[in-house]
Amino acid sequence: MKARVAPLVSVVIPTYNRGYCIAACIASVLAQTLADFEIIVVDDASSDDTAARVAAMSDPRISYVALASNQGGAVARNTAIGRARGEFVAFLDSDDIWLPDKLAKQIAGLRAAGARCALSYTWLTCVDDDGVETMRIHPDIDGFCFEQILVSNFIGSFSNLVVRRELLVAAGALDVAFRSCQDWDLFIRLCRQGSVHCQREYLVRYLQSVTDKVRISTNPRSVVQGHRRILAKFAADYAALPAPVRRRAYAVFMALFASSGSVADTVAMAAARLRSGARPAELLQCARLLLRAGRRKLALVMAARQGAR
Repeated sequence: MKARVAPLVSVVIPTYNRGYCIAACIASVLAQTLADFEIIVVDDASSDDTAARVAAMSDPRISYVALASNQGGAVARNTAIGRARGEFVAFLDSDDIWLPDKLAKQIAGLRAAGARCALSYTWLTCVDDDGVETMRIHPDIDGFCFEQILVSNFIGSFSNLVVRRELLVAAGALDVAFRSCQDWDLFIRLCRQGSVHCQREYLVRYLQSVTDKVRISTNPRSVVQGHRRILAKFAADYAALPAPVRRRAYAVFMALFASSGSVADTVAMAAARLRSGARPAELLQCARLLLRAGRRKLALVMAARQGAR
């Protein structure tokens, strides 16, 4: 029996209780101008009609894996990566959509950039639950950018990422200990492996839902836990950054912690900025962020009390 030829790209789609949108997500992959791919859908123990929706799409390039219990996005993605056969691995969240020429343009960009290029990302168009555009995200960073990815997650999403499978394996699996920032953790490790290609086009429609209870980014506790783990896991790398770059990174963390209402973490980041030689203007920003953290904490406490009534 003749062995199946490996596809050029393995498309990883983790999903959980998104039967309402999984078909549109998969359809956006099937509509790609580059057709040499496999789609690996890993269902993280959905209780809705996700399985039936995927089964109704009879394209032989689609494979469906159902996990016996809900284990989170990192396990679902790792499961798919373990089954991937392509030279490249592309990720797509099950509530996001690709434009038709996304894969073709990113693969061309990766090949033009050479074997040391670990990953390609695109710009994002953000939409709300009604499909209305809310913002556009267009970072202009590429090349060898390990310092920049430590400062902030400029890549932004799994859904705009294509990576060389060989370098993905070298970087290691997704870290299941993260409740958030799983993507940023992986992006940091990939940027250590090689350079980055930026496809400067809006080729992904990224859903910013305020109603989706599955979305981790809407849970302040998970967001704080993930960012704490980033700081701890890459502590030596942050310490090695030039002081001005390190202060910029700490400013990003401080703003995040303040917006999440974590007063203790905001104070810790303010202290780290001071130890790194914060300028007078930065001290004023620190004071404003500390005030924001206190107000946000109070708002969360009041909302919890009202919800308990």
